[in-house]
Amino acid sequence: MLGPGEGVMGGITTFVQVLTPVLEQYVDLLYLITVRDRLLRDSGRISIHNILLVVSQYVRFLIALFRFRPQIVHVHTSLGIAWLKDTFFILISKLFGHQVFLHMHGGNFPEIYKKSNPYIQRYTRKILDLADVIIVLSAEYRNFLGGIVPGKRIELLKNCIGVFTGSRQIQDQNTGAPIALFLGVVGPSKGVFDLLEAMSRLKSKSCSLKLWIAGYEERNGDLAHAQNLIQILGLENVCQYIGTVIGAEKLQVLQEASMLVLPSYMEAMPMSILEAMAARLPVIATPVGGIPDLVRDGYNGFLVPPGDISALVLKLETLVRDQVLRETMGRRGQEIVNKEFGVEHYVKRLLALYELRMEEAGN
Repeated sequence: MLGPGEGVMGGITTFVQVLTPVLEQYVDLLYLITVRDRLLRDSGRISIHNILLVVSQYVRFLIALFRFRPQIVHVHTSLGIAWLKDTFFILISKLFGHQVFLHMHGGNFPEIYKKSNPYIQRYTRKILDLADVIIVLSAEYRNFLGGIVPGKRIELLKNCIGVFTGSRQIQDQNTGAPIALFLGVVGPSKGVFDLLEAMSRLKSKSCSLKLWIAGYEERNGDLAHAQNLIQILGLENVCQYIGTVIGAEKLQVLQEASMLVLPSYMEAMPMSILEAMAARLPVIATPVGGIPDLVRDGYNGFLVPPGDISALVLKLETLVRDQVLRETMGRRGQEIVNKEFGVEHYVKRLLALYELRMEEAGN
């Protein structure tokens, strides 16, 4: 299995940290880290440093391939240049006769594909056609890929999450304002600037809510822009950037927050929403990618159209003013996670796909 490792923030890293400890109980698993200690803003750049990193990844992969001699090569990939870089792993794996599972993360792969020139599109189709199984995170994604590589086995496996062991520290409206948590990339694609505008409108309505922004910047300058916007809108007393949170620190933040807000413009299936649901938080998000499979509007949270700040303000105000609703939605979300998105259930489905593919291949 290939994917990111330590120091690489994002949904894929969170996902494999949940998956691999359970999966390795059932299969002889070698997890090969393709990249570590890298921020999103540093990826996708063509530089001598990045070229050398890619070469080192390829060398380590070839060494591991000959030493480990796997039956299956499971590649976690995302979009853009990262996808083009990862096609090497697929080409080499097929050259040496290995079964390839291609695990497609990232919400805007269809958009990038449509904007690519015809040569890149043709190359993408050929690589996708080489994979024995393609795993996607949403029905929308599956339908898109089915249109460009018809007949290919495309399997929908929604993300999974482990058991949340922390105790909720519920905010009391009488003693302190509820806390909304934004947990994701700080930049336009996740809607963080829309959220700040919504916070400004809530302030003018005397609606008491605090916002914690956790994550790293999407592009150079996005974090500075967010911090400047906080000052311009006069939100210094209610909005706080708390940096990138991982591990125990992330669990603590989830325990103390009152809701998760992720007004994204594009997504696949955000791990942050699964983590929030597991922590018994109601969620306000947008109906993009696989989010409607997680957040059921009016049941365990609210869905608002991307960019609709007025709708976002309305739903934030609803949750701020109704603590019982927050707790009810949070409990429902946790029940959904425990029933449908547990890692043990996910691993069983993945193992069934592995075994089916090996039977078909005659191994």
